[in-house]
Amino acid sequence: MEKSKTGRERILVCISASPTNVDVIRRAVVLSNAMHAELIALYVENSETHDEAQAKAVHDHLGLAERSGALLTTVYGDDPATAIAQYARVSGITKIVLGKSPGRRSLFSPKETLMSRLNELAPNVEIIIVPNQLTADPTRFSLSRFLNRERFSATDLAKTALILAVCTGMGFVFKGVGLAITNVVLVYILGVMAVSLLTTGYLYSLLSSLLSVLVFNFFFTEPYLSLRSSPDYFATFAVMFAVALLSSSLTSRIKAQSIQTANKAYQTEVLLSTSQLLQKAEDREAILAVLQNQLSRLLEHSVLLYPMNGDGLGEPVLHEIDQDGGFEGIDVQWERAISEWVAQNAVHAGRTTRTFSEARCLYMAIRSGRKVWAVVGIRADNAPPIDEYRKNLMISILDEGALALEKDHMTREKQRVEESARQEALRANLLRSISHDLRTPLTSISGNAALLMENMGRLDEAHRQELYTSIYDDAIWLNGLVENLLMITRTENGTIALHLQAELVTEAVEEALRHLDRNASRRHISTAIEDDLLMVRMDAALIVQVLINLLNNAVKYTPDGAHIVIGARRAGEMAHIWVEDDGQGVPEGDENKVFDMFYTGVKRSPDSRRGIGLGLALCKSIVQAHGGEIRVENLRPHGARFVFTLPIAEVIEDEQ
Repeated sequence: MEKSKTGRERILVCISASPTNVDVIRRAVVLSNAMHAELIALYVENSETHDEAQAKAVHDHLGLAERSGALLTTVYGDDPATAIAQYARVSGITKIVLGKSPGRRSLFSPKETLMSRLNELAPNVEIIIVPNQLTADPTRFSLSRFLNRERFSATDLAKTALILAVCTGMGFVFKGVGLAITNVVLVYILGVMAVSLLTTGYLYSLLSSLLSVLVFNFFFTEPYLSLRSSPDYFATFAVMFAVALLSSSLTSRIKAQSIQTANKAYQTEVLLSTSQLLQKAEDREAILAVLQNQLSRLLEHSVLLYPMNGDGLGEPVLHEIDQDGGFEGIDVQWERAISEWVAQNAVHAGRTTRTFSEARCLYMAIRSGRKVWAVVGIRADNAPPIDEYRKNLMISILDEGALALEKDHMTREKQRVEESARQEALRANLLRSISHDLRTPLTSISGNAALLMENMGRLDEAHRQELYTSIYDDAIWLNGLVENLLMITRTENGTIALHLQAELVTEAVEEALRHLDRNASRRHISTAIEDDLLMVRMDAALIVQVLINLLNNAVKYTPDGAHIVIGARRAGEMAHIWVEDDGQGVPEGDENKVFDMFYTGVKRSPDSRRGIGLGLALCKSIVQAHGGEIRVENLRPHGARFVFTLPIAEVIEDEQ
């Protein structure tokens, strides 16, 4: 006896619609528990149409196996023995448990049981038979069950009649041109095959087989227009009916298999496309939307989804289809209570389950481990039951969605941690820069104040005035630094509020020139505004601060006597405002770095020791908040120009 590759016994229990299958499942569960083996429940689905009672029985038996700890699997094939044996070989099955089969009879072979065929196809697997206590096998062919399963259709009946009429017409044509009567037989066989392809079910195939023989007898055998025929034709009729019946049966089976294959291909495509769509989804809402839409496509049921918000469920998102009527008439509040129970217990409940089975929907948790990300509800009260194959695909889609949601959550947590680390690094750099760069002005202020206090009577007026000026300059610089710190904090936290109004650029420039550094008096500052009435939408106080920072930056990095120009002009829908100087310019390669926080570049003047690299970073944040851009460019032969843009404000004057 071979064991599975994992070393554990693997027991396969076969699922069927037979009432005795419950005993088979229970025997298999007892055996697997006793042997500590892995239990697999296998259902072989074929191309034949089952009635609702059989489908419900199979669903119940699969549910019993699942609740007993079995792994559910569905395979497809019209030969159960071959399908079971092939699955057993590839899955390492060591034992097969099945109920006693009555076997099948054929014209060319004696009664053959499922066990005998399995012994032949899988000789290395032990087969355990559970005795069948029923006197009759409910899964065997029954005429009444067959007739109940077939549905009458006037359209299919009309198709059958039309095809037979066409075949009869062709028969008269063949007879008229002198062709052999056997050609007419072939035409009717072809017609029976056409009926099998163009109608639903087996009833019309059987009917066309019988009618083709009768019509052929009536019109094409002597005596004509009579159902009486020579005994010589009896063998022809029998062969014709047998061939027609066999052809229609094979054609119907091929048609059913092609439909089943197409359905499985579509359902598999839904699963594959789900993976691709989940990879493209950018956030949790997009992931949940993909899951909801794909589940509705797969199951052809209306789907609602409750996302988890904190510790509870959020508002439901509905995806309704016409086939099942959507969610009209459903008690949403009562159904929501079931969803909350599913979210708390991380198990499915509702319709088709033993928990809250009176619900209108089947509720399942989208979870990874014990973490529930959302609860999905599938309307299942007025639609055909979900077969096991689609149920397995549904679980696969939910598992993929849970992994995508977990990945998205981890990504957002990682971003949050990185942002927190960035903010912490920012604070550390800020404290380090402040503690280093503020020491000099604070020392100067305290030292000059001490000199004044200790030597007030011995210092002349000129020395005292110099000390006052130094203290004032350092205090003004500290005040500007505090303003920049507060402003940069507001922009980084996103709490800055813009009060946008149409303002004249000239007024903002004049206001900025009144608040420049004291050293600006030793530079030649001029303006070059093309239009004195140029107006832009801006927060005047913030843009004035931008101009002050740019002008003071030019003062700081240029020598005494340098030329500084502040200008503005219109360019389409934007205003270009710039500050340029004839200093040494920006070091090559640092054009983008100058706007980074704490970047100070090469210190070109003694006064530049006071900079901690916040002014230009603040300018960039304010300009971008206005919807503009800022950049720096070196001039030739030397110098630098800082340019930023703001949207033009159109002012319509009232007519007098």
